[in-house]
Amino acid sequence: MNIALCQINTTVGDFDHNYGKILDNYYNCINKNADIIIFPELCISGYPPQDLLFQEGFIEKNSKVLENIARESKVPLIIGYIRKENLNIYNSAAVCYDGQIQSTYDKVLLPTYDVFDEERYFTSGKHPKIINIPFKGAQLKVGVQICEDLWDQEYDCKVSRIQKAMGADFIVNISASPYQQNRLLKRKDIILNKVQETGLPFFYCNAIGGQDELIFDGQSLAFSEKGIVIGYGTAFEEEIIMVDLRSKNKIDIKIQPREEKMYNALCLGLKDYFLKTGHKEAVLGLSGGIDSALVASIASDALGPENVHCISLPSKFSSDHSLSDAKELAMNLGLDYRIIPIQEAVDELELLLQPHFLGMQRNVAEENIQSRIRGDILMALSNKFGWMVLSTGNKTELALGYCTLYGDMSGGLSVISDLSKSDVYALSNWINTIKSDRIPLGSIKKAPSAELAPDQVDPFDYEIISPLVDAIVEEGKTVRELVESGIEKTIVNSTYNRIRLNEYKRRQAAPGLRVSAKAFGMGRRFPIVNHFKS
Repeated sequence: MNIALCQINTTVGDFDHNYGKILDNYYNCINKNADIIIFPELCISGYPPQDLLFQEGFIEKNSKVLENIARESKVPLIIGYIRKENLNIYNSAAVCYDGQIQSTYDKVLLPTYDVFDEERYFTSGKHPKIINIPFKGAQLKVGVQICEDLWDQEYDCKVSRIQKAMGADFIVNISASPYQQNRLLKRKDIILNKVQETGLPFFYCNAIGGQDELIFDGQSLAFSEKGIVIGYGTAFEEEIIMVDLRSKNKIDIKIQPREEKMYNALCLGLKDYFLKTGHKEAVLGLSGGIDSALVASIASDALGPENVHCISLPSKFSSDHSLSDAKELAMNLGLDYRIIPIQEAVDELELLLQPHFLGMQRNVAEENIQSRIRGDILMALSNKFGWMVLSTGNKTELALGYCTLYGDMSGGLSVISDLSKSDVYALSNWINTIKSDRIPLGSIKKAPSAELAPDQVDPFDYEIISPLVDAIVEEGKTVRELVESGIEKTIVNSTYNRIRLNEYKRRQAAPGLRVSAKAFGMGRRFPIVNHFKS
């Protein structure tokens, strides 16, 4: 028996595009002699549809596309769609063959954590089930699952065990599971655990592509009843994975270096964000620092160097090495590079404000004028030429509020907002190991600085602060736990308070690409007004 796993990239709400892609892959699988063809979770509508599910026309269009797919069906296929019955909406799978929808399955376990909010929209399926699918005159009993049904260890309902008890011959799980660090190993381990529990082959079909903040990595998996990997999908690429159920050949999963995988995830997220929003060209401020250098590298690989415009915006505080590092990077990447000095505009604005500042000493107000003028210039270029502005701030800075509203926070997409400062260095160094000094060593080695005042350097020891921020944001560590671990109490308190007090800035930030277990954005919902201290 040949089973085809179609890890495809669909777009939320683009039903015609999704329909065409599904059919193209379906017939391709038939040409490869597939006996059962499997598609990801909600691939007809795209995932996650969120509040579009409250629009009746959206669900109706989804249903019509499924009907059209069913009419085309000959070889059995399993596909994710939205099912509505009376007032209830279900995250469902349809089994189609012989020109009809033959059976459906409703997702039983609905996740309501991090980026998932499925109980807001969907009704839970009543119980696990198996679906009969014809094969060479016999009836195969297939345990169909949808995404979270696999991750049942924290639930009372043990979906795989129940399907085994119902007589399943093998299990199929269709998913739209977003990428995050180490996700592949976690999926592999939990699927292997299910195989060992049930003694059944297991087929896992995952989506790929970028959708707003989320990046789906594919990496579909197939296991024999012996726990041997017999099918594996490439990360971040559309692919049909043909799996022979009788295969005894073990496939070795190549574990990519952490930095390589994160970099590829960000490239896909950026590429799809532009493609699916109808943008082609990007513009960013190139300061000569490591953050903007990394963003420029990602943009170049994701969009093509001909579609990336880099603007150096020096003031009187900009160092010569910052300008030379920015120019070197642009030359290394073959990017459009322009210099627009801002000092004259800064002087004029400071002169205008001088009588209103009442002779007070210079402080962050004057410093931020520079950042906001830079933001205005980038946005003006965006308006004039249709270029999307890429924000270049990292997660550590965003957590601490070390960024300027309407200045360096301006942009349509924040590419590295889920990378800690430590990860920015790690990815930059990794890039240079495979693309020979692509990012200037000066950008990597010099002390980080916003260069908004004389001899200014960032007021943090990032070797301490970056992992501390990650411990608070990603791991949820309390002040007490961190102090007991040996970190100085004043540093812990200061960092914790900065994170708490700067939620208002993050609410106004551009959407960012999620690569960690806990990113700022849709998966982290803290109130702006928040007086609680852990």
